[in-house]
Amino acid sequence: MKRRDGDQSVDVKPLSSEHFARFGRVAVRPDTEPLASDHTFAFWSDVTHLELHGGAEIGYCTVFAQDAGVVDWMERHERTPELLIPIDAPIVLPVMTEQYEVTAFRIEIGQAAVIRKGVWHSACLPAGADEATYFVVFRRGTPGDDVAKIGIEPRYVERL
Repeated sequence: MKRRDGDQSVDVKPLSSEHFARFGRVAVRPDTEPLASDHTFAFWSDVTHLELHGGAEIGYCTVFAQDAGVVDWMERHERTPELLIPIDAPIVLPVMTEQYEVTAFRIEIGQAAVIRKGVWHSACLPAGADEATYFVVFRRGTPGDDVAKIGIEPRYVERL
């Protein structure tokens, strides 16, 4: 899909607890002293929460760059939050309010986003790379029984 004059574009914001609060939570290494450490490790506990009933499944998602960075669908899960953790490159996460306002967040390696139950979101886009892979963690069985998907008017997201 080619971008045309007048098409809607989406600004990409850095992932921060302040900006992402209405969609979910952010996990990033705290700048406080670790709970436990020695010369071989440092451990911070309870950085964020992921409440799952029925067990969890962990998947991989690899996304590929598009010239236009188009987002034309969204999905949501009513029974589970979703945790996204970039593995090999930063990713851009598009999310949408109930009023169809689309926002996108850049998630750096070393950060994670926990999308709340019921929040509309799309597959991530690679940020500054031809492809990116990330972990997806949610309630076991979600892809088969808890996905509502809709088409939306195309939005164009910059590949940052």
